[in-house]
Amino acid sequence: MGKPHIVEPTETPRPFLKALISIALVWAFDAMDFSILTFVLIDIIKDYHVPLTLAAAVSSATTFARLGGGFLGGLLGDAAGRKIGLIISILWFSVFECLTFSIGFALLFVVRILYGIGMGGMYANGTPMLMEMMPAKWRGLASGLMQSGFSFGYIFAAILYRLWYSDLGWHNLFFIACVPAVLVAIYIWRTLPESRRWKQAQATQNKRIPISSIFGKGRTWNTLHATLIAIIAFSVTYPINTFYATLLKEDGHFSTAVVANTIIILNVAGILGNLIGGWVSDAIGRRLTLVIASIGTAASSFVFLHIANQADRDIFTFLIGFFSIGGVWSVIPTYLAEHFPTGVRSTGQGTTYHIGAALGGAVVPLIVSGMANSVGGLAAAMTYSVAIASLLVIIFASLWRESKGEVLE
Repeated sequence: MGKPHIVEPTETPRPFLKALISIALVWAFDAMDFSILTFVLIDIIKDYHVPLTLAAAVSSATTFARLGGGFLGGLLGDAAGRKIGLIISILWFSVFECLTFSIGFALLFVVRILYGIGMGGMYANGTPMLMEMMPAKWRGLASGLMQSGFSFGYIFAAILYRLWYSDLGWHNLFFIACVPAVLVAIYIWRTLPESRRWKQAQATQNKRIPISSIFGKGRTWNTLHATLIAIIAFSVTYPINTFYATLLKEDGHFSTAVVANTIIILNVAGILGNLIGGWVSDAIGRRLTLVIASIGTAASSFVFLHIANQADRDIFTFLIGFFSIGGVWSVIPTYLAEHFPTGVRSTGQGTTYHIGAALGGAVVPLIVSGMANSVGGLAAAMTYSVAIASLLVIIFASLWRESKGEVLE
C-alpha cells in the first residue's frame, strides 16, 4: 500500500525564517559550550590530576546524558508541543552550563551529565520543529543551515578561548557562554509559533500515537537505519571535535593562537560544507550527498599525521572540515526527520540521534584515546577511526530509500 495523502501545511515566510535563525542560533550556543570543553581538556587533566582518557570521559558523560534528554525531551515535544519542549530544554542546559565551575572532578561529572540532558532535549524538539515548518523543497538547505550552527558554536568557543582564556581561566568561559542561549529562548517564547504540522497531527489523531509505532507499520528498518546512520555520522566527526585541539597542543606544541586559528579554519570549512551540502542534497538527494562527502572525508583523514607543516595542516584541515563536519552532517537533521511520522518525530529523532551521540560520539572517542598508544599515537588513531567511519557511511547510505522532497508523514 502507498503512503496516505498528507497535505503539507503551509507556513508564511516569516515564521519558518524565524525558526531557522533562532534554532540555528541556539544550536550554535549549545555547541559553543560543548566545544569549550574540548579546549580545556588539558586544564581538567592538570587541575584534577587525571589521565586523558578520564578527562575525555567528561565529554563522553555529557554525550551519554544527551540520550536520556533526547528521549524525555522528545516525549515532551510530541505530547505538549515542540515550542514548550524547546524552551524548557534551553533553560535547563543554560543553568548547568553556568554551574560548570565544579570544586572537584566528581561534581564536574554530575554537572555535565545534567547539562547533557538539556542538550538532548533541545535537539529533540528544535530539529523536528524546523523540519516541520520548512517547505519540502528547502528542507535540505535548512538542514545544512541549522547544522552549520554547530560549526559556528565551535568558532565562538575558539574566539572565547583565544580572547579570555588567559585572563579569566577556563571556568569563567562557561559563565560567559550561558548568556546567549537564554536570550534566544526568550526570543523563541515571544515570537516563534508552534509547528503547524504538529498541531494538525494533534487535531486529526483520535488518540496519541504510542512510542512503539516507530517500530510498527513497516517502520522498524527506518528506525534501525536512522540509529545506525547517527552512530556512524558521530563516529566520523567526534574524534575530530574531541581531540584535534588536544593533538595540536600536545603533539604539535603549538601556541594558543595557532590552535584557535586551526580550529576556526576547520569550522569555517564546516559551515561552507553544511551550506553547500544542504543545497546539493535538495538537488541530487540525501544519499548521493552522503556518499560524496564521505569519500572526501576519507581522502582528507591523514591531516592529523601532518600537522607540523603549516600548509598541509591548513589545506587538509579545511578539506576535512568541509567534507566531514560540513558535508556528512549537512543532511543529517532532515534525513533523520524523514524517517519518522509527525506524531512521534521528536521521540524518534531525538532518541536515534542521541543513541548515535552516545555510541559514536562518546564511546568512539574513548576507543580512539584508548588505542592511541598501540597504533602509534593519537594522530594515527584519529586517522584510522575517521577513515573507517567514512566507509561505513557510504555502505549504510545505500541501504535506505532516497527521501529528497517527500512530504513528511
